[in-house]
Amino acid sequence: MRRLLERLQGSASGLYIGAGGWQYFLVPGDRLVNYSKCFKFVEVNSSFYAYPSLRAAYNWRKKVPEDFVFAVRANRDITHRYKLQVCEETAKAQEYMKRLCEALRSEALVYTMPPSFEPNVENLARARKFFSEAERGRFKLVFETRGRLWRSAKAREALRRILEDTDVTHSVDLSYIEPAYTNELVYARIFGPAMETTGRNQYSLKGEQMEKVVGIARKHMQEKKRVMVAFHTVKMYEDAARMAGRTQNI
Repeated sequence: MRRLLERLQGSASGLYIGAGGWQYFLVPGDRLVNYSKCFKFVEVNSSFYAYPSLRAAYNWRKKVPEDFVFAVRANRDITHRYKLQVCEETAKAQEYMKRLCEALRSEALVYTMPPSFEPNVENLARARKFFSEAERGRFKLVFETRGRLWRSAKAREALRRILEDTDVTHSVDLSYIEPAYTNELVYARIFGPAMETTGRNQYSLKGEQMEKVVGIARKHMQEKKRVMVAFHTVKMYEDAARMAGRTQNI
């Protein structure tokens, strides 16, 4: 882990590479401060499990450089408990997520759905209604779907229409699939292809898998889009550093 602090933080302009949190960045000193010396982007993953205090969020923002970018994972109350149902409970949760994003000056709020959220008529209608009415700020909304059913041409086209109409970008794992729709932001959460077959985070990306992520990121950057890549492999910090090393000359 110490070697990571010796790597260059940067990557190509418009490309933001990081990991799902800094809690496991095990080096002496403040973990977030040290993490921000290596990477310029992080996805706050802990906000899925609990609601961080706004005081904590403001403190995190103060610890990092001005150009450091946060993304926030939406709380599971929205995605897993109520599954995007428009109701008082999700409205309250969404309002708090908005305030959390504002405290962090976050550039993305990421909704990660469970595999049980399948592309049926009811769920597609829920997604359209939720994102049409969702409280927004200066941050982009990002929607992650899981499971093979979302990979059919019919499901991808239905999802594309919803996301285009509501200005929401589709998050996928670029190591094995491309998004159905992106706006000016491309957002990827990288677990590795093993996640889809075993349900577990892959230990580390293989060389050809990493090259696929880099290639897709390069393609979208050539289209003048911003690309954010959050690694969630077991070796997420090392994988993020590997990608940063491969993209410095893009």
